[in-house]
Amino acid sequence: MSRVSSLLIFLLPFALSGCIASNLADKTVLPITTINVAEHGADSTTVYWYSSRQNQPERLGERVYTGKQGYYQSDYQWQSGKLRTLLQRGTKRVDGQLVPFSLQLRFDSQGLAVFQRYREADHVLPVTMSEIATLKQRSDLLRQRIVRLDRKQQYFVQGYWQQQQLMSCATHQPLRVSDPALLASSAPNDYWAAIGKESQGRLSVQQVLSQIHGHSCLYAPKLIELAD
Repeated sequence: MSRVSSLLIFLLPFALSGCIASNLADKTVLPITTINVAEHGADSTTVYWYSSRQNQPERLGERVYTGKQGYYQSDYQWQSGKLRTLLQRGTKRVDGQLVPFSLQLRFDSQGLAVFQRYREADHVLPVTMSEIATLKQRSDLLRQRIVRLDRKQQYFVQGYWQQQQLMSCATHQPLRVSDPALLASSAPNDYWAAIGKESQGRLSVQQVLSQIHGHSCLYAPKLIELAD
């Protein structure tokens, strides 16, 4: 099995000029729907930031935390419903050691890969057509998974402790929670993260995400801007 193949297994627990201008203007005012959900498995925790416009995908950010296999983040971007860019960056275990890796894929309007680069530690390795196809399929599976998590209301909530008050990363205002001891006992640092729901200053918690460690609020990865 190639190292790129092992990566795949690891990644799986846009008439008249006036009319044209008018059409573009109409498109820009269409509302964007954003979903921020999370899931926790036996050995991994994943947070998703997904945005769409009129049921067409636009952007997907992903942060994956594992106990032993490493951490990575992904940034997907679509145009007119077609995946155009995928960037991933993080660490993975190779031969018992955690090593850095990065993956860049770019597609044309027909969905064909026009650029690919995979780095593992100091090595640049090829990505096969089969592996690229699997990665594209995974982007569709992730969107389906996010919809299911949204239906189950597995929202990602996060915040921090400030002067013995539970604060929200979304509003930076105090939160009321039925069992603050649950978060306090599971969040030894100032930052905390959980699966739950935040509404009108109230927080309900399904599960504390103790695997996520941080000292500030988390946001969707912006790897594409960094690469450009």
